[in-house]
Amino acid sequence: MAANTQGCDLPEEMISEILIRLPPKYLLRCGAVCKAWRRLATDRTLLHNHHLRQPAQPLITLFHERSDALGFSTNCLEAVDLAADTRRRVLARFADGERRWDLHRNYNAFYALGVHGSCDGLVLLSFESSNASNTTFFVCNPATRQGTLLPLPRDVPGIAGFYAHAASREYRVLYLYRRRDNDGHESECFILTLGSHQPRSIQRRASSAAVFGEVERVLHGVCSWPPVLLHGSLHWPPTRQQQGGILLVFHTDAESFSSIPPPAAAGACEHARLFEMDGKLAMFCWHQNTSTSDLWLMDDYEAAVWIRKHQIELSTMPRRPSQGFLWDPPFVYRGGDMLIEGGWRFVLHYDNKGQLQGSFGCDVFRLQLTPYLLKESLVLHDFLHEFLGVA
Repeated sequence: MAANTQGCDLPEEMISEILIRLPPKYLLRCGAVCKAWRRLATDRTLLHNHHLRQPAQPLITLFHERSDALGFSTNCLEAVDLAADTRRRVLARFADGERRWDLHRNYNAFYALGVHGSCDGLVLLSFESSNASNTTFFVCNPATRQGTLLPLPRDVPGIAGFYAHAASREYRVLYLYRRRDNDGHESECFILTLGSHQPRSIQRRASSAAVFGEVERVLHGVCSWPPVLLHGSLHWPPTRQQQGGILLVFHTDAESFSSIPPPAAAGACEHARLFEMDGKLAMFCWHQNTSTSDLWLMDDYEAAVWIRKHQIELSTMPRRPSQGFLWDPPFVYRGGDMLIEGGWRFVLHYDNKGQLQGSFGCDVFRLQLTPYLLKESLVLHDFLHEFLGVA
């Protein structure tokens, strides 16, 4: 048995088991008890195990009109606790150490804060100026109050994927960029490794010319729904124009693209959402003008065999009074939990069978659901630095 820690009668193994069960902010405070506790509370293995125990919570952005003492309007990022249907502030009003990013009152500020990815407690964000001519990309860990600006072109249309590379343990950003040349525009895919200042082009690593011909069309709408990382690959649902077409796949080790077929009966749905369920790839097919939607599960990944898991009755969800269909397709998260705006400043929570689980209000000027989940982590990274503006 290991020696007891200073000032405590419990063995280290038991203290470690207690620490990994604490909420992140309390684990941080435990590091101030004594040197022995600080060593345990900052152990990388313990922090990793602590991260694995954290709940995966949907992220939403909120726009508060003239909400602080200075009279500025404020964009906030909040996380939703699906177990209690409550929300908490994650961060608000960034600063990079030299300039402060406050949002003044204007209509364009509704979309100034964008969420583009979430991985292992890291959140990839963008901040757009009020005139929409200048976009800055930023990655941060709200739990540790660390972050850094990303050296991405300011006219990048969107982030295709943000993921942890299994072999190298690097965090990478995949994006599509249109180069301007004498012959017009040519699209290329780039990968930026966090901590590096030089992106790499991977255009010629596509598995086939036919598949790469679909890349731009599929990734052009990446802001509407993120990919699912499963079996070491990123998976995107078909875009609305390509329903019934392909699911684009990016193999992160080989850095190549391929495709897999969607469910045969999914061609008629207006929106498809991919997510992870029971360790398998799942697809929610939303039918706008009917009261039911389908939830499909890829039962055999290698053979691309889909089974219909549920047919979800959406008649209890809010409808447009005149047209009779949902305002917007639900946001579907890992496990199949769904969030949908139920009206002005109100959000409804349903399970993967369409049963109402709860709701919460948002007394703000503007609310925007996102398809991203935050699973907090206190692991420190060398490529991040301290930053201001975390609530």
